Amino acid sequence: MKRYALWLLFAALILSACSNDKEKAEAEADSSGKEEQKQEDKEEKKQESILAESENINLEVSEESLLKLTPGTLMEGLTYEKDIEAIEFNVPETDPELISKMTPKLEELTKEAKDTDSIKKGLLSLLASPNYKNIIEKSNSYKPDFEEPYLPDPTKSEPGEEKKASEQAIILLDASSSMLLQAGGKMKMDIAKSAVKSFAQTIGQSSEVSLVVYGHKGSEADADKEISCSGVEEVYPMGKYSKKEFHEAVDSFESKGWTPLAGAIQKAAEMSSGYDGSTTIYIVSDGAETCDGDPVSASKNLVKNNSSNSVNIIGFGVDGKAENQLKAVAEACNGEYLKADNPDELKNTIQYEWLPSAGDLAWAFTLSPSPWEMMDEYELGEIYPRQLFTIGRREAHRILDAVTVMGDNGWITDEQRSELRDWGYERSEQMKDLYLELYEKNRNTAEAESDEIKLRVDEWVEKMKALKKERGDIW
Repeated sequence: MKRYALWLLFAALILSACSNDKEKAEAEADSSGKEEQKQEDKEEKKQESILAESENINLEVSEESLLKLTPGTLMEGLTYEKDIEAIEFNVPETDPELISKMTPKLEELTKEAKDTDSIKKGLLSLLASPNYKNIIEKSNSYKPDFEEPYLPDPTKSEPGEEKKASEQAIILLDASSSMLLQAGGKMKMDIAKSAVKSFAQTIGQSSEVSLVVYGHKGSEADADKEISCSGVEEVYPMGKYSKKEFHEAVDSFESKGWTPLAGAIQKAAEMSSGYDGSTTIYIVSDGAETCDGDPVSASKNLVKNNSSNSVNIIGFGVDGKAENQLKAVAEACNGEYLKADNPDELKNTIQYEWLPSAGDLAWAFTLSPSPWEMMDEYELGEIYPRQLFTIGRREAHRILDAVTVMGDNGWITDEQRSELRDWGYERSEQMKDLYLELYEKNRNTAEAESDEIKLRVDEWVEKMKALKKERGDIW
């Protein structure tokens, strides 16, 4: 009897296990079926959303229509860099993998589309570039990179104040981490870079120029002190001023680390020891030495090498301790210390204290943008419009390849095929027209600013001439 009871219990356990396995299998099958159904529903919904979006597509080619154009659903992997890549041999090629992906979508499109315009909109909903908005916004934000000329008010100068330019000018620019702070709503480093660019353009008419930067290596962390303090670099070698090369040098570094002021002055001393004639060092700094050096001693050594050398310093938004040190550095080397607490003061200090005599008109014409500068600006203003044309052509060729696929498979009529091909070519031409329109707008912007600068320079020159005549050309 006991054996019989055990047997029944064992049989019941087996039946229960089988039943559980069956229920589990049924549950898994049911779950799998639901997942497949959900996936099918998702795909169907996605297809419906593509067709729905195509209804709102504007087929015109204009800034407004391209800014609102939704990127094609098949173009998610198309990067900006790849899209604007120069087209070799003037024939854009569509990725074979994309053609494989688009083929079933095109068949679906031709089944759903009611007319040729619907097919056009559907093609854009699948193949439109994702980069139009980015490029148009960049093109519209174009601003000419003309140097802002320093035009000191001649009435603020007194006869006899003439300052003679030295043969060589070394600009030392502080790029330590403190230059990341704000002044007048802008980063100190950006303000100083802009001021140095304009100053170099003007001083470069009468002196050879060099740019030395310090504090741009490593970081302000203790672990980076050694690399930062040893990072003093001449980024623009002593020589004739060239706007393009000088701007590239100024834009090649950022504020980062400690302040090796003594090391920077020592670098200038080593450089000037090989020069003939006088050398003036111009320093723009917002802080004192932080690398355990002795900038005052370095300044004294500089003048020992050549008694005609000097160090002029502008303390840009400095505190009392830093100001005292910078004053001592300037005094130790036949120079002067000047203070500037905001961008306007920095600009005015450079204009009225650092520049040679404002009475010298020989170089005044160079302050207006030259024909070569205009050519450079035209090229800069064309960059983004041309990129727009490039991606427009790529898109047009994707459309033409899609039309070929649909026509070869008999999904569209010969008449539709011809109309769609004509539309693809026409769209490419319209992209070219828009490119020329955006480019012309940027050219006009450059010319308007150039004319405004030239007008100010001409007015300044006439004012100077009148003052020189009034003072009997004493200057």
